[in-house]
Amino acid sequence: MKTLSKLNACLLGLLTLVLLTACEEPQDPQPPNTDPPEQIISVGQAKEMFDSYSDRRVPIIKRFEEMEDTTQAFNPTRFGEYDYQTVKQYMDFIESEAALADVEIGGLRFYLTNYPASSTFSDGTEVQYPRQNSFVLVPTTAVNGVQKGFITRTTPDGGRTIVLIEDLVQEQQQNFRQQNGAKDTGLNTKGSDKGQLVTIVGAKPRLLFINPLSGAPAVMQEGGDDVSLLLNESNLRPPPPNPDTDFD
Repeated sequence: MKTLSKLNACLLGLLTLVLLTACEEPQDPQPPNTDPPEQIISVGQAKEMFDSYSDRRVPIIKRFEEMEDTTQAFNPTRFGEYDYQTVKQYMDFIESEAALADVEIGGLRFYLTNYPASSTFSDGTEVQYPRQNSFVLVPTTAVNGVQKGFITRTTPDGGRTIVLIEDLVQEQQQNFRQQNGAKDTGLNTKGSDKGQLVTIVGAKPRLLFINPLSGAPAVMQEGGDDVSLLLNESNLRPPPPNPDTDFD
């Protein structure tokens, strides 16, 4: 009898615990970061900036491009877009490359650019949006206290070193001048906060673009040991037809 009473008491206690738990309000998990960055702006401010661009830039671009080509109407670019997974893949990619090179990413620069008025780039790659404005994302790292854009270069042991974009561009320009009879200054090296920066005359980087539709990386140029960290190839709007935007 005592055993039965103890069993009943245990069952009663368990039932009470279940009922109390069921009555508790479900708790939503707290997100890991609830503080917005200081750079967040209001929708109203964004709308003012969008309208200012519409009034002060769009007509000028449209007028210029339609003077260049009178056979068709031109719709200036209003935005570029990546799917969220592509952005996450890009961030993971540049962070892994920076870790291999033993440097820290200090920032992301958005360079405003314009596609050539041509069907192909100088290397033969197809121009997806001729004459349209675009942007290129460039990661930066601290060099002597100043943020500099960089790519990475493979090393024989499978690691990475970093190459400053400004140095690579300068060396390519020097190589071009050398080929056309100008004097060449040779190699250019710089020390960074971590590791060694090296650029080589005539280096031909492999540009790794991420397709915004499939999210798949693709090497656009063969024959080099440089890995570009520059992101482009977004879905630009327009090209025509000109869709409504979030701010129209």
